[in-house]
Amino acid sequence: MEIILLEKVHKLGNLGNIINVKSGYARNFLIPKGKAILANKKNIESFEAQRIALEKENMSKFLIAELRAEKIKKIKTIKILSKVGKEGKIFGSVGIRNIIKEMTSLGVKINKKEIRLPNGLLRHVGEHKVIFQPHKKICVNFIVNIISKK
Repeated sequence: MEIILLEKVHKLGNLGNIINVKSGYARNFLIPKGKAILANKKNIESFEAQRIALEKENMSKFLIAELRAEKIKKIKTIKILSKVGKEGKIFGSVGIRNIIKEMTSLGVKINKKEIRLPNGLLRHVGEHKVIFQPHKKICVNFIVNIISKK
């Protein structure tokens, strides 16, 4: 099935590329998510007219993501209090929700899809590296410092 990509899709192509994909992939994923449209004459002509607007929209998303990444770079470290047992092990774990809650209290809104925990959930007291990725091309590291609550 031939489709026109409306945005960059990993391992497929860039905005405006006309490519051939399996029909199920197009019908069940690309088209419903707004990442592609069918490649017929009508859609090709209308896409060429909309191409500039789509490129501007993608650029504005990128610029907004850059601004958000700059806010995170300024913060560098966030502190989270947690109950701790023997040997510095936390009761439960610190996850993405806890990080988002702390960031929101600092005035930075983030989405759970933008946070990456390279070593999984945080289960020990100390500093842990966390990755914030608001855009495919932007990646910012920050530290989550887990402190025992007394």
